[in-house]
Amino acid sequence: MRKLVLCSALFLFSAAVVGGISSPVVAEQDAVSPRGEMQTTLDSLVSIVTEYKGDSNQKVRRDKMRQVIEPKFNFEEMAKRSLGVKWKSITQKERDEFVDLFSELLARTYLGRIEKVEKNMVEIKSETLKLPRALVKTVVTFEGDNFPIDYKLLYEANSGWQVYDVIIENIGLVSNYRSEFAGIIRKEDFSGLLSRLREKNAKAEKSAA
Repeated sequence: MRKLVLCSALFLFSAAVVGGISSPVVAEQDAVSPRGEMQTTLDSLVSIVTEYKGDSNQKVRRDKMRQVIEPKFNFEEMAKRSLGVKWKSITQKERDEFVDLFSELLARTYLGRIEKVEKNMVEIKSETLKLPRALVKTVVTFEGDNFPIDYKLLYEANSGWQVYDVIIENIGLVSNYRSEFAGIIRKEDFSGLLSRLREKNAKAEKSAA
C-alpha cells in the first residue's frame, strides 16, 4: 500500500513526460516524435534536480520544476470535472478561484515527491489518438513493482496536448476528488470547500517556508 501511495504521488512527473505528445499533423509539421518530446521534458526535470540539489536550493528547484510541469496540465478542465454538476451553478469568479486553489493543491501535494523519481522509471506502453483526445498508457517501476498509470489528454490549438485526468490502477484522480469535494459541499456548501482549500494551501506554504 505504501508503494502504491507514493507511486500515485509521482503521477505529476510521469504526466510531464507524456505531455509532449503531438497529433499526426503536429508531428509532421514539427518533425519531432512524441517520444522525443517526452524525453526532452524528462531530461529537463532530471537536469533541474541534478543542478539544484540540497535543501538550500529547494525553492528555486521546485519553482523551475513547476515551470516545466504546469503547462502540461489542463487544470481548468480537471477542476471542472472534479466539481461535476456543481461547476454549472457557481459564478465565474468562484470558478477562477477554485481553479487556482485546486492547481496549487495538486502542485504542493506532489511536487516534493517528484524529486525522488529517477530516470527510466516510466515506460510508455501505448497511445491512442481520437482527436481532440488521447489516452497514453504507461508503467511506473518503483522498488521492484510495476504500476500502470494512464493519462487522458485533451488537445487545444493554443496549448497543445494537456493532461486532464490520471488513472492509477483503474482509479481516476478526478473521480476521487469529485467524490471528496461532493461530500464537503453537501455539508458545508461550495464556500466551505473553498475555505478548506485555502486553509490547506496556506498550511502547505507555511511549512515550506
